[in-house]
Amino acid sequence: MSSKAARIALSASAAALGSIATYWALLAARQGHILFDARKQHPVVHLSDDFSTYSHTVPGGMVRGYVYHPHGEEALRDLFIYFAGRGEDVRATAQALHWLPEGFGFAAINYRGVADSQGHPSEIASVQDACQFANHLRRALPNARLHVVGRSLGTGVAIQLVARQDFSSLQLVTPYDSMLEVAKRRFPLVPLSLLLRHQFNSLAHCREVAAKTQVLLAESDDVVLPERSEKLIAAWPTPISVQTIPGSNHHSIMGLEATWLHLIDFALTTILPEPKAA
Repeated sequence: MSSKAARIALSASAAALGSIATYWALLAARQGHILFDARKQHPVVHLSDDFSTYSHTVPGGMVRGYVYHPHGEEALRDLFIYFAGRGEDVRATAQALHWLPEGFGFAAINYRGVADSQGHPSEIASVQDACQFANHLRRALPNARLHVVGRSLGTGVAIQLVARQDFSSLQLVTPYDSMLEVAKRRFPLVPLSLLLRHQFNSLAHCREVAAKTQVLLAESDDVVLPERSEKLIAAWPTPISVQTIPGSNHHSIMGLEATWLHLIDFALTTILPEPKAA
């Protein structure tokens, strides 16, 4: 190889390495927004008068949430506290609540930076907000049984919340063992074990969970592969119910009646634990 050709090859290699380094740096700097899909592209969703609003202050603005109580707060016997999937606006998910029977309610917040919530999303922030929201619901609805439901990304939040506080039940829709393992499939050439700050290691956090638990799996899931859910299920410290929703995939599962019927039936079989300080 001539010296000129060698210089060209070295320049091309340096440029390629520089591009890779820049890409890695961008992923490292923006990983919270990328992981939570914190883009303000959601259409406005209008909710009925059956919802009340919730908010608390965070650096950069407000976290916003909604509580569904169609027959009034006093009539609530069971309340689902829901933690959404990536980029999901909980106001849109709330449009499926017509399947809830009398006595059931629904409460959810949008993660920081997602939909109408402000601030910078992160694993630590999402768990902190979840704890604050749950504490508010305990005070506001002292007679309701609280059931935590997480979907996809939100299963990592739900597990950490239930590891910290007592709830009547925990239900996980398309869960994973750790976000690091899920992300490795999407970014195979990135040293994620070094770069990823928001690892949502549910495999480790589940050891502290005592609540009665159900897992709902999609019949076809190309986002959270079956082995990711199966590894978490195998490590669960207590007996766990596992159901597969026919005709569902990762994105459609929360819009199916069968999913909500499983959530309701499981909640109705739980026994309220002795309360402890949050």
